Amino acid sequence: MSYLVLARKWRPKTFEELTGQEPIARILRNAVAVGKVAHAYIFSGPRGVGKTTTARILAKALNCEHGPTPDPCGTCRSCEAISDGFSLDVTEIDGASNTGVDHIRDLRERVKYAASEAKYKVYIIDEAHMLSTPAFNALLKTLEEPPPHVIFVLATTEPKKIPATVLSRCQHLPFRKISTQTIMQRLRQIADAEEIVIADAAVEMIARTADGGMRDALTTLDQVISFAENITANDVKDLFGYTDTETLSHMLSAVIEGRSRDIVALISDLTDTGTDLKPFMRDLLQFTRNLLITKIVDNPDGVLDLGESEKTALLQLKELTSEEHCALLLSDLIKAEPAVRSALQPRVVCELTLIRLSLMSRFTAIDKAFQMLGASAEKTPRPAGKSSPSEGVSLKKNTPAPEAPMSGPAERRTAETAPEPAPKPAASAVPAKQTDRPRLDAAWQAAMERLNQENHPLGFKIQASSVSFKHDEITLVFNGGSSVHADSVGENLSAIRTIVQELAGRPVRIAIETKEAKTASKTDLRERALQNPVIREALELFDGRIVDVTLTKQMLKEDSDV
Repeated sequence: MSYLVLARKWRPKTFEELTGQEPIARILRNAVAVGKVAHAYIFSGPRGVGKTTTARILAKALNCEHGPTPDPCGTCRSCEAISDGFSLDVTEIDGASNTGVDHIRDLRERVKYAASEAKYKVYIIDEAHMLSTPAFNALLKTLEEPPPHVIFVLATTEPKKIPATVLSRCQHLPFRKISTQTIMQRLRQIADAEEIVIADAAVEMIARTADGGMRDALTTLDQVISFAENITANDVKDLFGYTDTETLSHMLSAVIEGRSRDIVALISDLTDTGTDLKPFMRDLLQFTRNLLITKIVDNPDGVLDLGESEKTALLQLKELTSEEHCALLLSDLIKAEPAVRSALQPRVVCELTLIRLSLMSRFTAIDKAFQMLGASAEKTPRPAGKSSPSEGVSLKKNTPAPEAPMSGPAERRTAETAPEPAPKPAASAVPAKQTDRPRLDAAWQAAMERLNQENHPLGFKIQASSVSFKHDEITLVFNGGSSVHADSVGENLSAIRTIVQELAGRPVRIAIETKEAKTASKTDLRERALQNPVIREALELFDGRIVDVTLTKQMLKEDSDV
Protein backbone atom coordinates (compact mmCIF):
# COMPACT_ATOMS: atom_id res chain seq x y z
CA MET A 1 0.00 0.00 0.00
CA SER A 2 1.29 3.47 -0.86
CA TYR A 3 2.30 5.88 1.89
CA LEU A 4 -0.51 8.09 3.16
CA VAL A 5 0.69 11.57 4.06
CA LEU A 6 0.09 12.81 7.59
CA ALA A 7 -2.35 15.52 6.48
CA ARG A 8 -4.67 12.83 5.08
CA LYS A 9 -3.97 10.13 7.63
CA TRP A 10 -4.71 12.41 10.58
CA ARG A 11 -7.58 14.29 8.99
CA PRO A 12 -10.35 14.80 11.60
CA LYS A 13 -13.29 12.42 11.14
CA THR A 14 -15.68 13.83 13.76
CA PHE A 15 -16.56 17.20 15.22
CA GLU A 16 -14.70 16.23 18.40
CA GLU A 17 -11.46 15.83 16.46
CA LEU A 18 -11.64 19.28 14.87
CA THR A 19 -8.67 21.29 16.17
CA GLY A 20 -8.87 25.02 16.71
CA GLN A 21 -12.43 25.42 15.37
CA GLU A 22 -14.43 24.49 18.45
CA PRO A 23 -17.11 27.24 18.11
CA ILE A 24 -18.00 26.14 14.57
CA ALA A 25 -18.01 22.48 15.58
CA ARG A 26 -20.41 23.31 18.40
CA ILE A 27 -22.78 25.21 16.08
CA LEU A 28 -22.96 22.35 13.59
CA ARG A 29 -23.29 19.66 16.27
CA ASN A 30 -26.23 21.46 17.86
CA ALA A 31 -27.85 22.09 14.46
CA VAL A 32 -27.70 18.38 13.62
CA ALA A 33 -28.87 17.36 17.11
CA VAL A 34 -32.02 19.52 17.01
CA GLY A 35 -32.69 19.02 13.30
CA LYS A 36 -32.13 22.65 12.29
CA VAL A 37 -29.46 22.27 9.63
CA ALA A 38 -29.50 25.13 7.12
CA HIS A 39 -29.89 24.36 3.43
CA ALA A 40 -26.71 26.32 2.55
CA TYR A 41 -23.51 27.26 4.39
CA ILE A 42 -20.50 29.38 3.55
CA PHE A 43 -17.29 28.25 5.22
CA SER A 44 -14.67 30.99 4.91
CA GLY A 45 -11.14 31.25 6.25
CA PRO A 46 -7.44 30.83 5.44
CA ARG A 47 -6.16 27.72 3.72
CA GLY A 48 -5.58 24.59 5.73
CA VAL A 49 -7.81 25.43 8.71
CA GLY A 50 -10.44 22.70 8.12
CA LYS A 51 -13.16 24.12 5.87
CA THR A 52 -13.50 21.13 3.51
CA THR A 53 -12.86 18.69 6.35
CA THR A 54 -15.72 20.21 8.34
CA ALA A 55 -17.98 19.98 5.30
CA ARG A 56 -17.23 16.25 5.02
CA ILE A 57 -17.89 15.71 8.73
CA LEU A 58 -21.23 17.52 8.33
CA ALA A 59 -22.06 15.23 5.40
CA LYS A 60 -21.26 12.15 7.51
CA ALA A 61 -23.33 13.49 10.42
CA LEU A 62 -26.34 13.87 8.11
CA ASN A 63 -25.93 10.61 6.15
CA CYS A 64 -24.68 8.22 8.85
CA GLU A 65 -26.80 5.05 8.95
CA HIS A 66 -27.35 5.73 12.67
CA GLY A 67 -28.32 9.35 12.11
CA PRO A 68 -28.63 12.16 11.46
CA THR A 69 -26.37 12.37 14.50
CA PRO A 70 -23.80 14.89 15.77
CA ASP A 71 -21.44 11.93 16.39
CA PRO A 72 -21.19 9.87 13.18
CA CYS A 73 -19.95 6.34 13.73
CA GLY A 74 -17.34 6.42 10.97
CA THR A 75 -17.68 2.67 10.42
CA CYS A 76 -20.91 2.31 8.47
CA ARG A 77 -20.86 2.06 4.69
CA SER A 78 -22.05 5.65 4.23
CA CYS A 79 -19.44 7.14 6.59
CA GLU A 80 -16.61 5.13 5.02
CA ALA A 81 -17.67 6.11 1.50
CA ILE A 82 -17.71 9.79 2.43
CA SER A 83 -14.31 9.54 4.18
CA ASP A 84 -12.78 7.81 1.15
CA GLY A 85 -14.40 10.23 -1.30
CA PHE A 86 -16.49 7.58 -3.10
CA SER A 87 -19.99 8.53 -1.94
CA LEU A 88 -22.45 9.07 -4.76
CA ASP A 89 -24.46 11.51 -2.66
CA VAL A 90 -21.61 13.78 -1.57
CA THR A 91 -20.16 15.74 -4.47
CA GLU A 92 -17.10 17.96 -4.22
CA ILE A 93 -16.85 20.58 -6.96
CA ASP A 94 -13.73 22.61 -7.68
CA GLY A 95 -14.96 26.15 -8.13
CA ALA A 96 -11.67 27.19 -9.73
CA SER A 97 -12.11 24.83 -12.70
CA ASN A 98 -15.92 24.79 -12.91
CA THR A 99 -16.48 28.50 -13.16
CA GLY A 100 -18.87 28.72 -16.08
CA VAL A 101 -22.63 29.03 -16.09
CA ASP A 102 -22.94 25.71 -17.97
CA HIS A 103 -21.51 23.82 -14.99
CA ILE A 104 -24.07 25.41 -12.67
CA ARG A 105 -26.92 24.62 -15.06
CA ASP A 106 -25.85 20.98 -15.04
CA LEU A 107 -25.77 21.11 -11.24
CA ARG A 108 -29.30 22.52 -11.17
CA GLU A 109 -30.54 19.56 -13.18
CA ARG A 110 -28.89 17.02 -10.86
CA VAL A 111 -30.22 18.45 -7.58
CA LYS A 112 -33.76 17.56 -8.63
CA TYR A 113 -33.11 13.86 -8.08
CA ALA A 114 -33.22 12.25 -4.64
CA ALA A 115 -30.18 10.76 -2.95
CA SER A 116 -29.31 7.30 -4.22
CA GLU A 117 -28.08 5.70 -1.00
CA ALA A 118 -28.08 8.26 1.81
CA LYS A 119 -30.64 10.68 3.21
CA TYR A 120 -29.16 13.91 1.83
CA LYS A 121 -27.27 15.02 -1.24
CA VAL A 122 -24.45 17.31 -0.12
CA TYR A 123 -22.67 19.57 -2.63
CA ILE A 124 -19.34 20.97 -1.47
CA ILE A 125 -18.10 23.77 -3.75
CA ASP A 126 -14.46 24.52 -2.96
CA GLU A 127 -12.94 27.92 -3.84
CA ALA A 128 -16.47 29.16 -4.47
CA HIS A 129 -15.30 32.75 -4.97
CA MET A 130 -13.81 31.67 -8.32
CA LEU A 131 -17.25 31.15 -9.86
CA SER A 132 -18.17 33.69 -12.50
CA THR A 133 -20.93 36.23 -11.98
CA PRO A 134 -23.30 34.47 -14.42
CA ALA A 135 -22.64 31.20 -12.57
CA PHE A 136 -23.55 32.80 -9.24
CA ASN A 137 -26.69 34.27 -10.78
CA ALA A 138 -27.67 30.86 -12.12
CA LEU A 139 -27.23 29.39 -8.64
CA LEU A 140 -29.31 31.99 -6.80
CA LYS A 141 -32.73 30.39 -7.20
CA THR A 142 -31.46 26.94 -6.25
CA LEU A 143 -29.70 28.35 -3.17
CA GLU A 144 -32.83 30.17 -2.07
CA GLU A 145 -35.27 27.27 -2.46
CA PRO A 146 -33.36 24.00 -2.85
CA PRO A 147 -35.08 20.62 -2.66
CA PRO A 148 -35.45 19.38 0.94
CA HIS A 149 -32.87 16.62 0.42
CA VAL A 150 -30.07 18.98 -0.77
CA ILE A 151 -27.43 20.75 1.34
CA PHE A 152 -24.92 23.22 -0.15
CA VAL A 153 -21.56 24.05 1.43
CA LEU A 154 -19.52 26.80 -0.24
CA ALA A 155 -15.89 26.90 0.95
CA THR A 156 -13.82 29.98 0.19
CA THR A 157 -10.68 31.81 1.25
CA GLU A 158 -12.05 35.16 0.03
CA PRO A 159 -15.63 35.70 1.21
CA LYS A 160 -15.55 39.33 0.06
CA LYS A 161 -15.69 38.08 -3.53
CA ILE A 162 -18.92 36.22 -2.90
CA PRO A 163 -21.87 38.34 -4.13
CA ALA A 164 -24.09 39.77 -1.43
CA THR A 165 -27.10 38.05 -3.00
CA VAL A 166 -25.42 34.69 -2.37
CA LEU A 167 -24.25 35.60 1.15
CA SER A 168 -27.78 36.54 2.16
CA ARG A 169 -29.05 33.06 1.22
CA CYS A 170 -26.46 31.14 3.27
CA GLN A 171 -25.31 30.82 6.86
CA HIS A 172 -21.77 32.21 7.03
CA LEU A 173 -19.36 30.46 9.41
CA PRO A 174 -15.92 32.13 9.49
CA PHE A 175 -12.98 29.83 10.26
CA ARG A 176 -10.04 31.41 12.07
CA LYS A 177 -6.34 30.69 12.04
CA ILE A 178 -5.32 28.02 14.50
CA SER A 179 -3.12 29.24 17.34
CA THR A 180 0.55 28.30 17.46
CA GLN A 181 0.10 26.56 20.80
CA THR A 182 -2.78 24.44 19.44
CA ILE A 183 -0.76 23.44 16.38
CA MET A 184 2.21 22.55 18.59
CA GLN A 185 0.03 20.32 20.78
CA ARG A 186 -1.44 18.59 17.74
CA LEU A 187 1.99 18.06 16.14
CA ARG A 188 3.37 16.64 19.38
CA GLN A 189 0.38 14.29 19.64
CA ILE A 190 0.87 13.05 16.08
CA ALA A 191 4.65 12.76 16.48
CA ASP A 192 4.25 10.63 19.60
CA ALA A 193 1.66 8.43 17.90
CA GLU A 194 3.91 7.98 14.86
CA GLU A 195 6.99 7.46 17.07
CA ILE A 196 8.74 10.47 15.55
CA VAL A 197 11.61 11.90 17.59
CA ILE A 198 11.48 15.68 17.26
CA ALA A 199 12.72 18.48 19.51
CA ASP A 200 10.27 20.94 21.03
CA ALA A 201 12.14 23.82 19.38
CA ALA A 202 11.62 22.17 15.98
CA VAL A 203 7.91 21.68 16.70
CA GLU A 204 7.60 25.34 17.67
CA MET A 205 9.40 26.47 14.50
CA ILE A 206 7.10 24.37 12.30
CA ALA A 207 4.00 25.63 14.12
CA ARG A 208 5.11 29.26 13.91
CA THR A 209 5.85 29.14 10.19
CA ALA A 210 2.57 27.34 9.44
CA ASP A 211 0.83 30.68 10.03
CA GLY A 212 -2.29 29.17 11.55
CA GLY A 213 -2.75 26.36 9.00
CA MET A 214 -2.79 22.81 10.36
CA ARG A 215 -2.43 21.28 6.90
CA ASP A 216 0.70 23.33 6.20
CA ALA A 217 2.18 22.25 9.53
CA LEU A 218 1.54 18.55 8.83
CA THR A 219 2.96 18.86 5.32
CA THR A 220 6.12 20.43 6.73
CA LEU A 221 6.38 17.70 9.37
CA ASP A 222 6.10 15.10 6.61
CA GLN A 223 9.05 16.62 4.79
CA VAL A 224 11.14 16.85 7.94
CA ILE A 225 10.56 13.15 8.70
CA SER A 226 12.26 12.26 5.42
CA PHE A 227 15.18 14.56 6.21
CA ALA A 228 16.32 13.19 9.56
CA GLU A 229 15.43 10.64 12.22
CA ASN A 230 16.07 12.76 15.30
CA ILE A 231 14.70 16.11 14.18
CA THR A 232 16.20 19.27 15.67
CA ALA A 233 15.52 22.95 15.14
CA ASN A 234 18.66 23.21 12.99
CA ASP A 235 17.31 20.46 10.71
CA VAL A 236 14.13 22.42 10.12
CA LYS A 237 16.13 25.61 9.63
CA ASP A 238 18.52 24.00 7.13
CA LEU A 239 15.76 22.28 5.19
CA PHE A 240 13.39 25.21 4.76
CA GLY A 241 15.55 28.25 5.49
CA TYR A 242 13.32 29.25 8.38
CA THR A 243 14.57 31.77 10.93
CA ASP A 244 14.64 30.58 14.51
CA THR A 245 13.71 32.77 17.45
CA GLU A 246 17.31 32.97 18.67
CA THR A 247 18.52 34.47 15.39
CA LEU A 248 15.69 37.00 15.32
CA SER A 249 16.42 37.96 18.92
CA HIS A 250 20.14 38.45 18.26
CA MET A 251 19.46 40.52 15.16
CA LEU A 252 16.91 42.78 16.83
CA SER A 253 19.10 43.31 19.89
CA ALA A 254 22.00 44.27 17.60
CA VAL A 255 19.76 46.81 15.84
CA ILE A 256 18.47 48.25 19.12
CA GLU A 257 21.93 48.56 20.65
CA GLY A 258 23.52 49.95 17.47
CA ARG A 259 25.96 47.05 16.88
CA SER A 260 26.43 47.37 13.11
CA ARG A 261 29.27 44.84 12.95
CA ASP A 262 27.10 42.17 14.53
CA ILE A 263 24.36 42.92 12.00
CA VAL A 264 26.74 42.37 9.08
CA ALA A 265 28.04 39.15 10.66
CA LEU A 266 24.54 37.79 11.28
CA ILE A 267 23.40 38.51 7.72
CA SER A 268 26.56 36.84 6.42
CA ASP A 269 25.79 33.73 8.49
CA LEU A 270 22.22 33.67 7.19
CA THR A 271 23.27 33.83 3.55
CA ASP A 272 26.01 31.23 4.09
CA THR A 273 23.46 28.76 5.44
CA GLY A 274 21.12 29.38 2.51
CA THR A 275 18.50 31.39 4.39
CA ASP A 276 16.26 33.43 2.11
CA LEU A 277 16.46 37.03 3.30
CA LYS A 278 13.00 37.85 2.00
CA PRO A 279 11.10 35.66 4.48
CA PHE A 280 13.72 36.58 7.08
CA MET A 281 12.73 40.25 6.81
CA ARG A 282 9.09 39.26 7.08
CA ASP A 283 9.84 37.24 10.23
CA LEU A 284 11.89 40.11 11.69
CA LEU A 285 9.01 42.50 11.00
CA GLN A 286 6.58 40.23 12.82
CA PHE A 287 9.05 39.74 15.69
CA THR A 288 9.45 43.52 16.07
CA ARG A 289 5.70 43.95 16.07
CA ASN A 290 5.43 41.34 18.83
CA LEU A 291 8.07 43.24 20.80
CA LEU A 292 6.10 46.48 20.52
CA ILE A 293 2.91 44.78 21.70
CA THR A 294 4.85 43.22 24.58
CA LYS A 295 6.07 46.69 25.58
CA ILE A 296 2.58 48.22 25.46
CA VAL A 297 0.34 45.47 26.85
CA ASP A 298 0.62 44.24 30.43
CA ASN A 299 -0.51 40.73 29.48
CA PRO A 300 0.61 39.99 25.89
CA ASP A 301 -0.69 36.41 26.05
CA GLY A 302 -4.19 37.72 25.43
CA VAL A 303 -3.09 39.51 22.24
CA LEU A 304 -0.14 37.55 20.82
CA ASP A 305 0.08 33.92 19.76
CA LEU A 306 3.58 33.03 20.96
CA GLY A 307 5.65 29.97 21.72
CA GLU A 308 7.59 29.72 24.96
CA SER A 309 11.00 30.50 23.45
CA GLU A 310 9.70 33.56 21.61
CA LYS A 311 7.92 34.80 24.73
CA THR A 312 11.13 34.49 26.76
CA ALA A 313 13.17 36.32 24.11
CA LEU A 314 10.68 39.19 23.91
CA LEU A 315 10.62 39.65 27.68
CA GLN A 316 14.41 40.03 27.62
CA LEU A 317 14.40 42.45 24.68
CA LYS A 318 11.70 44.72 26.10
CA GLU A 319 14.16 46.01 28.69
CA LEU A 320 16.54 47.26 25.97
CA THR A 321 14.27 49.72 24.21
CA SER A 322 11.39 52.15 24.61
CA GLU A 323 7.97 52.11 23.01
CA GLU A 324 8.88 55.10 20.83
CA HIS A 325 12.10 53.53 19.56
CA CYS A 326 10.38 50.21 18.89
CA ALA A 327 7.56 51.93 16.99
CA LEU A 328 10.09 53.74 14.80
CA LEU A 329 11.88 50.47 14.06
CA LEU A 330 8.62 48.77 13.13
CA SER A 331 7.58 51.67 10.90
CA ASP A 332 10.84 51.52 8.94
CA LEU A 333 10.74 47.72 8.67
CA ILE A 334 7.24 47.92 7.21
CA LYS A 335 8.60 50.19 4.49
CA ALA A 336 11.74 48.12 3.94
CA GLU A 337 10.17 44.65 3.74
CA PRO A 338 8.57 45.19 0.28
CA ALA A 339 11.85 46.71 -0.95
CA VAL A 340 13.79 43.60 0.10
CA ARG A 341 11.13 41.35 -1.42
CA SER A 342 11.36 43.03 -4.84
CA ALA A 343 15.08 43.85 -4.84
CA LEU A 344 17.51 42.30 -7.32
CA GLN A 345 20.10 42.23 -4.53
CA PRO A 346 18.10 41.61 -1.35
CA ARG A 347 21.24 41.19 0.77
CA VAL A 348 22.41 44.73 0.03
CA VAL A 349 18.99 46.21 0.77
CA CYS A 350 18.68 44.14 3.94
CA GLU A 351 22.12 45.18 5.20
CA LEU A 352 21.54 48.85 4.42
CA THR A 353 18.14 48.85 6.12
CA LEU A 354 19.28 47.18 9.34
CA ILE A 355 22.51 49.20 9.60
CA ARG A 356 20.56 52.42 9.15
CA LEU A 357 18.12 51.33 11.84
CA SER A 358 21.02 50.52 14.15
CA LEU A 359 22.25 54.09 13.78
CA MET A 360 18.88 55.28 15.04
CA SER A 361 19.80 54.12 18.53
CA ARG A 362 22.71 56.57 18.46
CA PHE A 363 20.55 59.42 17.24
CA THR A 364 18.01 58.85 20.00
CA ALA A 365 20.77 59.61 22.52
CA ILE A 366 21.39 63.10 21.10
CA ASP A 367 18.49 64.66 23.01
CA LYS A 368 19.79 63.15 26.22
CA ALA A 369 23.26 64.45 25.43
CA PHE A 370 21.93 67.96 24.90
CA GLN A 371 20.05 67.75 28.18
CA MET A 372 23.24 66.69 29.95
CA LEU A 373 25.17 69.51 28.28
CA GLY A 374 22.51 72.01 29.28
CA ALA A 375 22.57 70.77 32.86
CA SER A 376 26.37 71.09 33.00
CA ALA A 377 26.18 74.60 31.56
CA GLU A 378 23.71 75.63 34.25
CA LYS A 379 26.12 74.41 36.92
CA THR A 380 29.10 76.25 35.38
CA PRO A 381 30.03 79.22 37.67
CA ARG A 382 29.85 82.66 36.08
CA PRO A 383 33.06 84.67 35.60
CA ALA A 384 33.80 87.23 38.31
CA GLY A 385 32.28 90.62 37.70
CA LYS A 386 29.60 89.32 35.31
CA SER A 387 26.12 88.45 36.33
CA SER A 388 22.81 88.04 34.61
CA PRO A 389 20.65 91.14 34.83
CA SER A 390 17.63 89.09 35.75
CA GLU A 391 17.21 85.74 37.41
CA GLY A 392 15.01 84.00 34.82
CA VAL A 393 13.55 80.55 35.15
CA SER A 394 14.96 79.48 31.77
CA LEU A 395 18.65 79.03 30.97
CA LYS A 396 20.38 82.35 30.21
CA LYS A 397 23.44 82.90 28.05
CA ASN A 398 26.71 82.81 29.97
CA THR A 399 28.69 85.19 27.73
CA PRO A 400 27.43 88.48 26.31
CA ALA A 401 26.74 88.54 22.57
CA PRO A 402 27.96 91.39 20.34
CA GLU A 403 25.55 94.25 20.02
CA ALA A 404 23.28 93.74 17.00
CA PRO A 405 21.40 96.39 15.04
CA MET A 406 18.06 96.51 16.68
CA SER A 407 15.11 98.74 17.20
CA GLY A 408 14.70 100.39 20.55
CA PRO A 409 12.49 98.51 22.94
CA ALA A 410 9.07 99.93 23.54
CA GLU A 411 8.66 99.14 27.22
CA ARG A 412 5.79 99.68 29.56
CA ARG A 413 5.38 98.56 33.15
CA THR A 414 1.94 97.76 34.45
CA ALA A 415 1.21 99.69 37.63
CA GLU A 416 -0.16 97.75 40.50
CA THR A 417 -1.27 98.40 44.00
CA ALA A 418 1.59 97.74 46.36
CA PRO A 419 0.93 94.99 48.87
CA GLU A 420 0.94 95.61 52.56
CA PRO A 421 4.41 96.46 53.84
CA ALA A 422 6.33 93.35 54.67
CA PRO A 423 7.98 93.05 58.07
CA LYS A 424 11.69 93.64 57.97
CA PRO A 425 13.37 90.27 57.58
CA ALA A 426 15.62 89.10 60.32
CA ALA A 427 19.33 89.25 59.77
CA SER A 428 20.80 86.20 58.18
CA ALA A 429 24.25 85.11 57.26
CA VAL A 430 22.96 83.90 53.88
CA PRO A 431 22.07 86.58 51.31
CA ALA A 432 18.37 87.06 50.69
CA LYS A 433 18.78 86.20 47.00
CA GLN A 434 19.89 82.68 47.82
CA THR A 435 17.17 82.02 50.40
CA ASP A 436 14.20 83.77 48.77
CA ARG A 437 14.46 82.56 45.20
CA PRO A 438 13.84 78.86 45.82
CA ARG A 439 10.81 79.71 47.93
CA LEU A 440 9.43 82.10 45.33
CA ASP A 441 10.23 79.70 42.53
CA ALA A 442 8.45 76.83 44.27
CA ALA A 443 5.49 79.02 45.20
CA TRP A 444 5.22 80.27 41.63
CA GLN A 445 5.28 76.74 40.17
CA ALA A 446 2.60 75.63 42.62
CA ALA A 447 0.53 78.70 41.75
CA MET A 448 0.81 77.88 38.02
CA GLU A 449 -0.38 74.32 38.63
CA ARG A 450 -3.35 75.64 40.58
CA LEU A 451 -4.17 78.24 37.91
CA ASN A 452 -4.02 75.63 35.15
CA GLN A 453 -6.62 73.63 37.03
CA GLU A 454 -8.92 76.50 38.00
CA ASN A 455 -8.45 78.87 35.05
CA HIS A 456 -6.57 77.15 32.25
CA PRO A 457 -6.80 80.03 29.69
CA LEU A 458 -5.21 82.43 32.19
CA GLY A 459 -2.47 79.94 33.02
CA PHE A 460 -1.78 79.48 29.31
CA LYS A 461 -1.36 83.24 28.82
CA ILE A 462 1.03 83.51 31.77
CA GLN A 463 3.16 80.74 30.29
CA ALA A 464 3.77 82.96 27.25
CA SER A 465 5.92 85.22 29.44
CA SER A 466 9.41 84.87 30.84
CA VAL A 467 9.55 84.90 34.63
CA SER A 468 12.29 86.33 36.84
CA PHE A 469 12.61 86.50 40.62
CA LYS A 470 14.33 89.16 42.71
CA HIS A 471 13.89 89.22 46.48
CA ASP A 472 10.12 89.40 47.01
CA GLU A 473 9.30 90.52 43.47
CA ILE A 474 8.22 88.42 40.49
CA THR A 475 8.49 89.99 37.04
CA LEU A 476 6.55 88.71 34.02
CA VAL A 477 7.99 89.89 30.70
CA PHE A 478 5.88 89.56 27.55
CA ASN A 479 7.91 89.89 24.33
CA GLY A 480 6.81 90.54 20.77
CA GLY A 481 3.64 88.65 19.82
CA SER A 482 3.08 87.40 23.35
CA SER A 483 2.56 90.97 24.60
CA VAL A 484 -1.11 90.72 23.61
CA HIS A 485 -1.64 88.60 26.73
CA ALA A 486 -0.25 91.25 29.10
CA ASP A 487 -3.52 93.17 29.49
CA SER A 488 -5.52 90.04 30.24
CA VAL A 489 -2.99 88.90 32.85
CA GLY A 490 -2.92 92.41 34.34
CA GLU A 491 -6.67 92.36 34.90
CA ASN A 492 -6.26 89.21 37.02
CA LEU A 493 -3.07 90.33 38.76
CA SER A 494 -4.68 90.72 42.18
CA ALA A 495 -6.02 87.16 42.16
CA ILE A 496 -2.68 85.80 40.96
CA ARG A 497 -0.80 87.67 43.70
CA THR A 498 -3.20 86.37 46.37
CA ILE A 499 -2.51 82.78 45.34
CA VAL A 500 1.27 83.28 45.25
CA GLN A 501 1.32 85.04 48.65
CA GLU A 502 -0.77 82.26 50.14
CA LEU A 503 1.69 79.65 48.88
CA ALA A 504 4.84 81.69 49.65
CA GLY A 505 3.69 82.63 53.13
CA ARG A 506 4.67 86.32 52.82
CA PRO A 507 3.80 89.45 50.77
CA VAL A 508 5.00 89.31 47.17
CA ARG A 509 5.09 91.95 44.44
CA ILE A 510 4.22 90.96 40.86
CA ALA A 511 5.12 93.26 37.96
CA ILE A 512 4.29 92.94 34.27
CA GLU A 513 6.49 94.26 31.48
CA THR A 514 6.03 94.23 27.71
CA LYS A 515 8.85 94.61 25.21
CA GLU A 516 8.98 94.42 21.47
CA ALA A 517 11.15 91.72 19.99
CA LYS A 518 14.61 92.73 18.95
CA THR A 519 16.08 91.72 15.63
CA ALA A 520 19.61 90.69 14.91
CA SER A 521 21.60 89.89 11.78
CA LYS A 522 22.50 86.34 10.78
CA THR A 523 26.19 87.05 11.40
CA ASP A 524 25.51 88.27 14.92
CA LEU A 525 23.31 85.29 15.64
CA ARG A 526 26.00 82.91 14.40
CA GLU A 527 28.57 84.62 16.64
CA ARG A 528 26.22 84.32 19.59
CA ALA A 529 25.70 80.64 18.86
CA LEU A 530 29.45 79.99 18.70
CA GLN A 531 29.93 81.71 22.06
CA ASN A 532 27.36 79.47 23.75
CA PRO A 533 29.26 76.74 25.67
CA VAL A 534 26.48 74.20 25.16
CA ILE A 535 26.54 74.64 21.39
CA ARG A 536 30.34 74.61 21.28
CA GLU A 537 30.50 71.36 23.21
CA ALA A 538 27.76 69.81 21.03
CA LEU A 539 29.68 70.75 17.86
CA GLU A 540 32.81 69.11 19.22
CA LEU A 541 30.98 66.02 20.46
CA PHE A 542 29.14 65.31 17.21
CA ASP A 543 31.74 66.83 14.84
CA GLY A 544 29.06 69.18 13.53
CA ARG A 545 28.79 72.61 11.98
CA ILE A 546 26.26 75.42 12.13
CA VAL A 547 24.15 75.46 8.98
CA ASP A 548 21.57 78.07 9.90
CA VAL A 549 20.68 80.23 12.89
CA THR A 550 17.16 81.37 13.69
CA LEU A 551 16.06 83.82 16.36
CA THR A 552 13.96 81.62 18.61
CA LYS A 553 11.42 82.57 21.25
CA GLN A 554 13.92 81.67 23.97
CA MET A 555 16.50 84.06 22.47
CA LEU A 556 13.87 86.80 22.31
CA LYS A 557 13.24 86.32 26.01
CA GLU A 558 16.95 86.51 26.76
CA ASP A 559 17.34 89.69 24.69
CA SER A 560 14.49 91.32 26.53
CA ASP A 561 16.29 90.84 29.84
CA VAL A 562 19.43 92.68 28.69
